[in-house]
Amino acid sequence: MHTALIEEFERYLDVRYSSHHTKKAYLRDVEEFLSHGFGFDIEGIEKFESVLFKKRLSSKSINRKLASLSVFFEFLKQRGVVEKNPVKLVDKPKQKKSLPKFLEVDEIVSLLESIKDKRDRALLELLYSTGLRVSELVSLNVEDVDFDNLRVKVRRKGGKVMYVPFSQRVVQYLVEYLNKRETGPLFLNRYGRRISDRMVRKIVKKYAIHSIFKDISPHTLRHTKATHLLNNGMDLRLLQRFLGHSSIRATQIYTHLNLKELSDVYDKTHPIAKDE
Repeated sequence: MHTALIEEFERYLDVRYSSHHTKKAYLRDVEEFLSHGFGFDIEGIEKFESVLFKKRLSSKSINRKLASLSVFFEFLKQRGVVEKNPVKLVDKPKQKKSLPKFLEVDEIVSLLESIKDKRDRALLELLYSTGLRVSELVSLNVEDVDFDNLRVKVRRKGGKVMYVPFSQRVVQYLVEYLNKRETGPLFLNRYGRRISDRMVRKIVKKYAIHSIFKDISPHTLRHTKATHLLNNGMDLRLLQRFLGHSSIRATQIYTHLNLKELSDVYDKTHPIAKDE
C-alpha cells in the first residue's frame, strides 16, 4: 500500500544521509509505523507510542523510533502530504539519567596501594588527584608539571589552558617515575613514545579488577574525585572550575549523586525505613 511512498522516502534519505545503517534504521522504523495503519497525525503517533510501550521498549529505543518518524514527517511535509510534523507535538518518554559510578575512599586506597609499577602508580595517583579526563592526562608533558606549586598545566576542551592542583603525595611517585627526565611526554609507553588513551584504560581496568574486583574506567576516577571533594565540603562553583565544566549543569550531577548516597544510607539505617 505504501510501497511507492517508502521508495520515495528512501531516495529522500539517500540525498541527506551517507550512513547505510542510519538509512536502514529510519526505513525500518517508518515501515513499522506504516504497518499499523495509523493516521498521519498526533493521534496516530500517540497510538504508535502506546504500541511501543506495550512492547516494553526502553525510553531510549522509543525516542529513537520517534526521531525516525520525525524525519519521515518532514519528508511528508515537503511533499505537501501533511501541514505539520506531529512528532514534534507529542510528549516523548523521558530518559532516565544514570548517575556516574564512583569508588569509596577505602576502595581508591586499595586500588592505589596495589600498584607496584612506578609509571602506573604515578599515572593513577595523578589521575585521581587531579580528576583529569584521560585525553587531558595523556597530552601532558613533563614541562607542564609545576612541582613547586603542586599544580599541572592542562589543556581543556575548546583550547582553554588552566592549572589544576594535585596533592603532595603525588610528588614522590612522579619524581620516582621520571628519574630526572625533564622534557617530553609525561607518561611513556614501553617504546618511549607518548602513552595512548587506550593504554591508560587498560591499565586502570587491570589494577581495578585485581585489587577491588571492579571493572572501571579512568572516568570513574574523575567521578570519584569529584564526589569525594563534594562530600568534603567543596563549593559547587569551585568543583566546576576544578573539573573544567563549561556549565554548572554538568557539575550538578554530583549533588544528585550525593543525595542518592544519603538516601541509600537513610534507607539502610533508619529504624522505620524498612517494612516490618
